[in-house]
Amino acid sequence: MGHAEKIWLLLIGLTGAGAWLAETGQSSWGLSLVVAGLIGYKGHLVIDHYMEMRRANPRFRRLLHAFVALVPLLVLLSHGFSDVLKRMTTIA
Repeated sequence: MGHAEKIWLLLIGLTGAGAWLAETGQSSWGLSLVVAGLIGYKGHLVIDHYMEMRRANPRFRRLLHAFVALVPLLVLLSHGFSDVLKRMTTIA
């Protein structure tokens, strides 16, 4: 099994772990931090191994990593401000 296949299996495992954690029905900061961490780690793996950005222009690589860091941040914000977001997006 090659390196790409091992990374793919790791990504599948991390996705399964994140889905399993999300289905527990718990709502805590700890769980949100773990899920956000999994999302960020998976994004970095995809950027570095599948998009092959290790050899790309460092500015472009940093831009992609910043975008991947934004997604877990949005997950955490949605946990912290879920009531506000619910009010903002409810039609009534």
